[in-house]
Amino acid sequence: WAPKEYTEDPKFRESGFPVMIALPGGPGNDSNYWALGEFGKDKLSLEKSISKWYQEGKSKPFLLAMPILNPGPDDKGIYWDASDIPGQQKMGTWLTEDVPDLMKANFRTIKSRDGWAYMGSSTGGFASLKSVLKHPDKFKAAVANGPDIVPDSPLWKGHEKEKQENNPEVLAKQLAATKGPDVYIAFQYGTKENKTMIKGVKDFMSTYGKGPVHTKLWEIPGGTHNGATYLSNMEAPVQWISEQLEGPTPSS
Repeated sequence: WAPKEYTEDPKFRESGFPVMIALPGGPGNDSNYWALGEFGKDKLSLEKSISKWYQEGKSKPFLLAMPILNPGPDDKGIYWDASDIPGQQKMGTWLTEDVPDLMKANFRTIKSRDGWAYMGSSTGGFASLKSVLKHPDKFKAAVANGPDIVPDSPLWKGHEKEKQENNPEVLAKQLAATKGPDVYIAFQYGTKENKTMIKGVKDFMSTYGKGPVHTKLWEIPGGTHNGATYLSNMEAPVQWISEQLEGPTPSS
């Protein structure tokens, strides 16, 4: 999806635009619920929200990529942790190489990492967090809504080394040791969500949210674990990551 500014605003006709890769939770296979449209009684959509926030000066006019997260349904407790698990489909490559390459081939995108971000919920929140920490040379920021913090797919059995290579805690520690580059992670969750997840987010922020790993938290009073909760409260997190990102640049 492209905002109207991409095609209709003459001052941006030659400019690259920032990209947000938006990832679902749930099965994440047959569809991506961010692409399906309307959430809650207010019939919110990610596209309409980005457009509104841009008009209000609170968001970049993102190009949106809304891909599938898993190669098959997770109805048997099988999911791929947005990773290249040995012997499985390479979902890490799909989300951090193939999807960006598709966007670059079809849209005017910002070439540097300063124009690339993720946003996701639940398992998609984990994928967003992990992808930025694993590839800080390609991506700069993420909004992680109600995310898992560590990889926990049963498909990792027998592959502990590779599992740790896709563990945000390990990746954040490595990023701090190499002193960058800087990344920006906006966390958001509802106060009625799973207490273990909430503790995981807080522990991650207190342990690893320092040095090049910049974190910020938004708690949604009474909020539950769903897209409608997150999207209706996402304005501030999106504004914060937008402030860290580039473009588009008006022509002179």
